[in-house]
Amino acid sequence: MSDESNGRQDNWLQYLIGLALALFIHALFVLLAILGVLVINAMFQAWRAGEASAGEAIGIGFLGLLMAVIGVGFFYAAYVGAPRFLGGLERGRKKYRDRPWLVNRQWRARRVVHSTKYTAWFMWFWCLCWWGILGFLWSVNKDLIMAELRGSWDQALVASLPFVAGAIGLLVAVSLSWQRWRYGDAVLIITTLPGYLGERFRGKVQARLSGPLNEPLGLTLSCGSLASKQVRSSDGGYKTTWITHELWSDRQQLSPTQTTFSRGRITIPVDFDLPPDQPESGHILDDPQIVWKLEIDPGSVLDRSAKCEFQVPVFGRRDERI
Repeated sequence: MSDESNGRQDNWLQYLIGLALALFIHALFVLLAILGVLVINAMFQAWRAGEASAGEAIGIGFLGLLMAVIGVGFFYAAYVGAPRFLGGLERGRKKYRDRPWLVNRQWRARRVVHSTKYTAWFMWFWCLCWWGILGFLWSVNKDLIMAELRGSWDQALVASLPFVAGAIGLLVAVSLSWQRWRYGDAVLIITTLPGYLGERFRGKVQARLSGPLNEPLGLTLSCGSLASKQVRSSDGGYKTTWITHELWSDRQQLSPTQTTFSRGRITIPVDFDLPPDQPESGHILDDPQIVWKLEIDPGSVLDRSAKCEFQVPVFGRRDERI
């Protein structure tokens, strides 16, 4: 009875901590949206009264608009976007119950894309927010910041760190955007849809390179289990961690002569024997989720634009399903 009582108390405590955290996060985004509206209104009034220049009004007003959009966007994503997305996933699972590999739109098209655009977009969004905040602080504390920058070396170092971090973030965003413009996306074209357990998975990967391969590259096909686990954190609460456990893997080494290069694009053949005794690809809503992943790992830094990975469809035949 004591263990059962302690278990109930832990569950109740975990529920209260989760509820308090959820309320805090909701209150934070409500406050952010309200502050955004107040900033826009205050800047508009200051501009009308001639107390702020048009440039200051636009800069700080944009920051307020960004705050309001993020605050409102959180509630839209949480209560409109997420339910629609999850509902679509569940409907797709039911629709393609007998052919689950068709749930994934890219698998269905036999064309899986490895894209860096979301990383580049995130960095530009981060830069926009970071420099917007710095611009706001500069507009209201310009003299104080300049005094710190002209002070002793330790004061100048501390005052310049936010600007250095912003410059580094901007360089990363520009680098990612240039890489994407120069090399684009790597694409896996699937020949066997799906790859059946005990048989083979075939396809080819196409990626842009400035020239033929300089050194051999590695191909790894692996099967792993991705599961969530509740663990107690240092503050006494609980947090969710994701644990990946590799179940099976196979690695191949391809020499440059086993690939083809034409018009700035390399084609890498993919051909793996699949084991008969491993689980098939899982659904994104599964916990744990079984993931089959193909990784391309160039051997030379000069070929780094060919580095990519793809989730691939591997299933048992419907009458031999694991």
